[in-house]
Amino acid sequence: MIKVNVVPFTSLRGNREATQDRVLQLFGEIEVLPGLECTLVDPNEKQPEADVTVLLAMGGGIEPRMLPFIECMDEPALILARPAGNALAAALDVLAIANGAGRPGRIVQATEGWQDELSELIAVFAAGARLKGRHIGVIGTRAIEVMDVLRLTIQVRKVWGPRLVHMEMQELIDGIRSVDPAQARQRAEEFGRGASRIVEPDQETLVGAAQIYLGLRRVVESRRLNAVTVKCFDLIPVLANTGCYALARLNEEGIPAGCEADVLSTLGMLFIRELTGLPSFMANPVVIDPGSGMITLAHCTIARNMATSYIIRSHLESGLGVGIQADLSPGPVTIVRLGGGRLDQVFAARGDLSGCGFRDDMCRTQLMIKLSDPETARSILSRPLGNHHLVVAGDWLKRIREFQSIFMRADGV
Repeated sequence: MIKVNVVPFTSLRGNREATQDRVLQLFGEIEVLPGLECTLVDPNEKQPEADVTVLLAMGGGIEPRMLPFIECMDEPALILARPAGNALAAALDVLAIANGAGRPGRIVQATEGWQDELSELIAVFAAGARLKGRHIGVIGTRAIEVMDVLRLTIQVRKVWGPRLVHMEMQELIDGIRSVDPAQARQRAEEFGRGASRIVEPDQETLVGAAQIYLGLRRVVESRRLNAVTVKCFDLIPVLANTGCYALARLNEEGIPAGCEADVLSTLGMLFIRELTGLPSFMANPVVIDPGSGMITLAHCTIARNMATSYIIRSHLESGLGVGIQADLSPGPVTIVRLGGGRLDQVFAARGDLSGCGFRDDMCRTQLMIKLSDPETARSILSRPLGNHHLVVAGDWLKRIREFQSIFMRADGV
């Protein structure tokens, strides 16, 4: 649920009783929107903790009271303006002054269709607010990163909001080795029962993969992490197993979990989760055809709640451990990648998942996606933000662009 404070600003002129009735009516129309927990709060009272604040512009002459309130807010301004009584005129003046002071925002007019527009913006504003309180665990370090660890940590915090929590691989390995084998066996049996087929791994390999999951889950809980990324190849020589199942399982549970200690991809997975409520698939582009706009992406782990069925395989590159070969339903998808020299760039493209491959010369889960604009495929080759790209079900391009226009400005990027 998204917690929303609704704060009315009313004109000092006119019938107070009629104005209060209009406030209550508008609040009631917000309160019934799905996924929201709304509280009506007087602007002069202490504001309860919330993800989003919606300011009601109910009439003219409210600027001197609304502007100081916005000045004290730690978020962009979201204003719902009543289409009468000079409410929109006041809201326009307020947002113009706020914009000039570097505080972005949006005005929604309470005319036909306003509830859908407000719902979309509340989802975007909530994502921005929640990212600021998130913690991403980074277990191990990549050989190649966009910037040194300190600068990366500072820049992620500055641009996107989350804090990075860096950990040594030994902390995870110690956690894995302390897992109760009986508990791991139970998880492995559940994993195996859900598969349409098991190819390479034996039962002990499944149990080992489940131990990695339980150990990683323990680290996530003890460190109070909201997302995690693991340099998973470092597990192979120590445990002769892989983290593919562990990452898949965490993603199913709403904890974005990325491979290869890739901070930006895991940040992107967290961004997608907060913005859409959905898991995403982190994958390597394998083939890109600029002519047709077809792109094939593949990796050995995927959240099973993204799939219609799955086969349990080995990890492709090592031939060890557990990988997941999933089949997904065709339909619209969005491909996302974060990057840039200041981490402020977002590649996002619409596409349609046309099918899944089952070749043995690429990572186990293979998605063939036709991008809506073939030029987008060309831009990946000419101006890449990096290797791993994220796939989320549905068309979220408009919501992503709305987030960029509000929060990239808000952070001074």
